[in-house]
Amino acid sequence: MTAYDATSFSAGQDSGTRVAACVARLAALELTDHARWWNRRRRRIMADALVACAEELESTADADRAP
Repeated sequence: MTAYDATSFSAGQDSGTRVAACVARLAALELTDHARWWNRRRRRIMADALVACAEELESTADADRAP
């Protein structure tokens, strides 16, 4: 049976969280980039929610990494 390194798993989990936060920020940027005047407010609300989610993911990852 293969033994798995817990440190390696944690590093992979942390990098996956960071990638998810980056994707959320990119999606927020794309939402607001091509918004028309009639749906700009709604898209901005969705983009704000995505950025808040990204910040929460990053803060959780930072808190888990703290000694």
